[in-house]
Amino acid sequence: MPIDHLSATFAALADPTRRAILARLALGELSVSELAEPFDMSMPAVSKHLRVLERAGLIARRKEAQWRRCRIDAGPLKEVATWAERYRQIWEQRLDRLDNTYNKYRRRRRRAMVVTHAANSDSFTVTTPSDQEIRMTRLFSAPRQLVFEAMTKPEHVTQWWGRLGDGYSVPVCEIDLRVGGRWRFVNRHPHGEAAFHGEYREIAPPGRVVFTEVFEEFPDVVSVVTAEFVAEGNRTRLIATVQYPSREVRDMVISTGMSKGAAISYDRLEDLVANLQRS
Repeated sequence: MPIDHLSATFAALADPTRRAILARLALGELSVSELAEPFDMSMPAVSKHLRVLERAGLIARRKEAQWRRCRIDAGPLKEVATWAERYRQIWEQRLDRLDNTYNKYRRRRRRAMVVTHAANSDSFTVTTPSDQEIRMTRLFSAPRQLVFEAMTKPEHVTQWWGRLGDGYSVPVCEIDLRVGGRWRFVNRHPHGEAAFHGEYREIAPPGRVVFTEVFEEFPDVVSVVTAEFVAEGNRTRLIATVQYPSREVRDMVISTGMSKGAAISYDRLEDLVANLQRS
């Protein structure tokens, strides 16, 4: 299918009214006046939409006595589906690779994890507020300014992020804390390394920071993290919401056991802010 035909089909389908017209025609042939009934618009406006659909080859019109009748032509839709199918297959292959990689990482990580006994450890919760989100909350025995700094200064991040047990370290921790600034962390573990990077979108210290996150083995899978720091007296409740590009990706991340790793990292963060307050 030539690309100009494909573009015409997509352009025709981009309008919700034209999609609604096609949905009605999928049930059977209708006259122009019958098609116009549910729409709050003039007959000339409906006719304009029909001309766009006709030029794209999505409908055909014929005259029957004094009526102009329309029917759907599924040919262009089939060609669009064929075009989209190629990309669906590519995406599914990438999801399969992501699933396999996360499963390997999960098995390796679980073998080396340690159990911690930090304060407020039992306050850690993980929920799924939507099909594409994971939300983690935890209470820390420190003011939010200190918790915010511990999560945004490299010298602090290297002491808790991804420090899940023996053999774990953070050899690379780069933070350019400004809107549009980038960050990159590398977690070294007993079986290799895992690198992540992203860009800061919002920064409102000490209450909120929003940034993207990319696991570098899959650079086209971008999640968005919103971290909120809520003061509760002299303590701080962290609410970290991660939005993934699809439910499938979110579920893969959950299946890796990420909640256990996050719980251990946050326990290390609790230990860190306790030490900083004592120093």
